Amino acid sequence: MGPDRKNGYYDRDRETMPAAARRRYQAEWLGRLVRHAWEKAPGVRRRMEAAGLTPQDLFDPDALARLPVLRKSQMPAIQKADPPFGGFCGVPTTRVGRIFVSPGPIFEPFPEMRGSEIALYAGGFRPGDIAINTFSYHLTPAGLMFDEALRRLGCVVVPTGVGNTETQIQVAKAVGATGYVGTPSFLMTIIGRAEELRAGPLPFQVAHVAAEALPESLRRTFEEEHGIMTRQGYGTSDIGLAAYECPEKSGMHLTDDAIIQICDPGSGELLPGGRLGELVATVHHETYPMIRFGTGDLTVVDESKCPCGRTSARMLGWRGRADEVTKVRGMFIHPGQAAEVAARVPGVSRYQVVVSRQDHQDNLTFRCELAEGTDASGVSPRVESAIRDVMKLRGRVEVVPRGTIPESAKRIVDERQWD
Repeated sequence: MGPDRKNGYYDRDRETMPAAARRRYQAEWLGRLVRHAWEKAPGVRRRMEAAGLTPQDLFDPDALARLPVLRKSQMPAIQKADPPFGGFCGVPTTRVGRIFVSPGPIFEPFPEMRGSEIALYAGGFRPGDIAINTFSYHLTPAGLMFDEALRRLGCVVVPTGVGNTETQIQVAKAVGATGYVGTPSFLMTIIGRAEELRAGPLPFQVAHVAAEALPESLRRTFEEEHGIMTRQGYGTSDIGLAAYECPEKSGMHLTDDAIIQICDPGSGELLPGGRLGELVATVHHETYPMIRFGTGDLTVVDESKCPCGRTSARMLGWRGRADEVTKVRGMFIHPGQAAEVAARVPGVSRYQVVVSRQDHQDNLTFRCELAEGTDASGVSPRVESAIRDVMKLRGRVEVVPRGTIPESAKRIVDERQWD
């Protein structure tokens, strides 16, 4: 008989604490975090001083609304002016442990990445599971973050990383991998390829998926057709894990080490409960103190009680982006990258990135118009190469007649539909 994957808590005292106790806990660590950042992170201090604030002004979660939201789009310029971290690192560089790099580039210091084991346990992982970790282990934190969490939980990790679908299948079957960690679309790719190869059923019993949306139709495919208990989490490279699903699948529980506020995407003002808005996070992280950080992701938070017994509020899924930045196959892309792709190919006069979805897979199309007299024969290969170099993704190129793309058109259009 296999393990009970649906019952119990990883840390009962924290996950089921009363709301008042959670508020006291968050107020305590917020006070320490703000004082530390004021003293050790000059970028945070400059930001607070510009708003006319001192640590005494940010004494509890509600007071955070006095500080303007920090946008991810601001970070490249801030870091360029004060390299490498823009003054947002709260310890000497020699103590940061690891430096990750997001597109921009944005440099993120992280010495240790704790907390994801709670999400894995809530989603069904148990000590003794053998898990293939298909997240990337280079530049971005997901691979190492889940590797460490799985091992803290008592699981065995096979660091397969991204790609190499047939190798993933061979390894999973050879070692009897009971768990999968990665994007939901890549899990579907592995399953589909195994069926094409007539490799027989994969041994996965449980999956933790992240970095892209999980449509309920795809979850049903995993669970009802393939017997894989599938739960999702939410986080970013800037803030780490912020929310995770429990067995009830009724939204993602917010972690106690992240103060999550739902705000108006334009003004940054707090919105009433149940309203759609931008997820703004303050995280308990003295090395990289992100305070009132705007993720750009839209969501709704539900404060009602969850049948699982956990007492935290729940994030009701990902509802899109507050700006033109979007995520494709787990990687953020933004208008500046589209501009860089176009700039690398002579003759491209107008351009637009279109993101679509078919058979649970993201597709990226770079539409472009060419200047008069441009030889179109060599454009597509050069644009494809630039997409790989700049966006770290593969995409197809569509050359369209001049006048097709309006001058005022958005640089990135997301046409995906999520059920």
